[in-house]
Amino acid sequence: MDKLTVTGYFRRPAFLVAQHKGFFAKEGLEVGFHLVGLCPDHNRELAEGVWPITMSSADTMLARATQDGVDFVIFMEAEQGLDVQLVAKPEIKTFADLRGKVFAADPVDSNFDLVRNKIMLDHGVAESDYDIKILGNSHHRLAGFLEGKVSAAMLAPPSTEKALAAGGHIMAEGEDYVKDWPIVCGWGLRSWAETNRPLLVRYIRAYAAATDWLLLPQNREETLALVMAEEKLSRHRAELTYKYVVPHCAIDPEAIRKNIELRIDLGYYKPPHKTAEAFYDMSYWSEATGLPIPKPAARPKNAVLA
Repeated sequence: MDKLTVTGYFRRPAFLVAQHKGFFAKEGLEVGFHLVGLCPDHNRELAEGVWPITMSSADTMLARATQDGVDFVIFMEAEQGLDVQLVAKPEIKTFADLRGKVFAADPVDSNFDLVRNKIMLDHGVAESDYDIKILGNSHHRLAGFLEGKVSAAMLAPPSTEKALAAGGHIMAEGEDYVKDWPIVCGWGLRSWAETNRPLLVRYIRAYAAATDWLLLPQNREETLALVMAEEKLSRHRAELTYKYVVPHCAIDPEAIRKNIELRIDLGYYKPPHKTAEAFYDMSYWSEATGLPIPKPAARPKNAVLA
């Protein structure tokens, strides 16, 4: 068995299925999972080669590639959608009430923080109108929320439910503001992917096979039960996660392009801007699945060439 460690914010449905139903083992892989705590540490360690690959958002990868110049590449997309909520303390009644208050964050310029920025701007509140405290992933942001360190936070289940049980309330659903979010993609250093191509292809093949298995109607209930048991999610949240699974783990070029466009709109990606295809390589996925590469999405509509 070849060993491989994958990082992420929690074990996704297809990852759990691949482990428990033997899809990784069939490819001769023993895959471990490293739970991400603080996003900046996660990103730095990936850039340094401490961890080979991650299953996390395309936006995090785009942030580090465009702002830090790290040559990361996306090689598959496991889930698309956005199950994250802007949760606030009971005394916060309107978005205007958040002016001057403290938001939990990690790491400010990407992923759920990008969604938070979009939501607040849509309600007329600029990022400069409130303070930010970098705490870490949803678990750490929840702790800060419960301890009274922050007035609001972007939280994902099961942290959302715990905040609501403590008196918090949902002010916004992320998916109402940002559509088709490539929330779980496989990515890592391009150099590692090129050097370890056979290993990566086997990992993708196993993950895609697990995805195809769990999407069969007769396997839905078993998958939901596994996710609820292993990740302690409510059935409602497990069903949402299941809904986001991408068939065959195929990258959606349009979703990547839209993500880049949002980064440009919010000022997090300075020109000159590249095409969406500069940030992903589907040759690994195509080799693993035997499926053709989707039509490219090309340059973002709001791109500036130079």
